[in-house]
Amino acid sequence: MKLRTGLWTFGLLLLLMGCKKQEEPFPSPMYDLIVEGGINTYSKHQYIRLIKPVGFADEEASLNLKPISNAVLSVNDGVHDVPFTEIPGTGIYTAVMENNDNYFADYTLTIKYDHKEYKAVDRLIPVFPIDANYIPLSIKKAQTGGVRLTIPKHTFGTKNAQQWLILPEGKTWDPGKFNESYPYSYSHVYGTPNALHPLIQRARIVDSGINDNLVIYKYSISDDYSIYLYSVFQETDWKGLLSSVPGNVKGNISGNANGFFYAIDVEVQTKSIKELMGN
Repeated sequence: MKLRTGLWTFGLLLLLMGCKKQEEPFPSPMYDLIVEGGINTYSKHQYIRLIKPVGFADEEASLNLKPISNAVLSVNDGVHDVPFTEIPGTGIYTAVMENNDNYFADYTLTIKYDHKEYKAVDRLIPVFPIDANYIPLSIKKAQTGGVRLTIPKHTFGTKNAQQWLILPEGKTWDPGKFNESYPYSYSHVYGTPNALHPLIQRARIVDSGINDNLVIYKYSISDDYSIYLYSVFQETDWKGLLSSVPGNVKGNISGNANGFFYAIDVEVQTKSIKELMGN
């Protein structure tokens, strides 16, 4: 009886905390702008998007993001400042960068907007080649004659931080499509963030044919980008009932701006499901 009363009291406390959060919502940090995108080795064409921030509770605004135009944006590749030009009215700035593969070098973003200047730096780390012995997915034969793919979103305790994208043949990754919801997977060098309350593993389930092929993208992630992503997931994917209010995860943009400007190496391979199953 005492245990049941204690659980009821704990449940009431959580309910009251939930009501308090509704009455006193977490105040949204007021940034000047948000930065998305960066430099990649997949293509010479590079894309960076600037948008206006929205509040945590403003669901309508989050579905209709407002682009930032009339900014002056450039990226230094270690030698030259390469100017970016906006695709009119989109907030997406683009440029052709011939030196997009300066490994172990820093790429520096500079933004000038509304009489203010913002900077960000990320280092380009080479990606480790895709090895069929480690690809974050499992394959099982289905009773229907096809196969079922299970692709976990997060893998913990790996030697290197990596980002993955596994797509059926015929679909491709486009770094300029910011509104596309790509089903990325992540390998983290850190362990699970909450050992006392193990995470419910998020995974994507895909039914496919045994003779089909998969297009596998693998992206390198710098140490700074890895820390940023891990922090973001602590406030999104891994936030549970006992978590605190949303945190203010700051990226690598200087001044009163947020987001993360990245430099990533990309490898892509097409592999057959039979090959991945070892047949």
